[in-house]
Amino acid sequence: MKCVKCGKPAAVSVQNLESCDSCFQKIIEKRVRKEIRTNNLIDKDDKILILDNGSAESQLSSYLLKRIIKDLPVKITIKKLDYTHGKALSGDFNKIIVPWNADLEDEYFLSCIFQNKEIEFLGHYKIDNKTYVKLFLPVLSSEVEVFAKIKKLDFKKNTKKSITQDMMDKLEKEYPETKFSLLSSAEQFRKK
Repeated sequence: MKCVKCGKPAAVSVQNLESCDSCFQKIIEKRVRKEIRTNNLIDKDDKILILDNGSAESQLSSYLLKRIIKDLPVKITIKKLDYTHGKALSGDFNKIIVPWNADLEDEYFLSCIFQNKEIEFLGHYKIDNKTYVKLFLPVLSSEVEVFAKIKKLDFKKNTKKSITQDMMDKLEKEYPETKFSLLSSAEQFRKK
């Protein structure tokens, strides 16, 4: 197999993406940059908290955020903390980078629908004037893990799968791009 971008031998094969390590990293970084830009997630003088729960998402957040914002005057703090979706955090910061990805967003969306619960925290959300940023919202968990392995980051892999996650994995295998389609549906639902 060859890299879809540069034609070199593909070292990475995730979902339907065949690429070399370098191009894979660029593709993921481009998605994250677009998410930040289109949703106006980071501004100068922001006080940013990165939640570190040991996951690949939290380990990569600091690396990618520093690459993306470069010389933008922001203050970044990293705090070891397990993240509970939708739980408010106190402290002197206005943006909170949460360890979240497309798979978790899909699972949250489906779980709320299946359990007939109100869907409050789709996408990036605000609680008490703090914006909770899901930096890897446009990236699948398998892609985040491959990126973290390429960067040789130490992270704990989530080995527990819910019934919903298992179902989504089976659907994705049978019908590629299902997870991204579901993410798009969740986005449309959030905009209503």
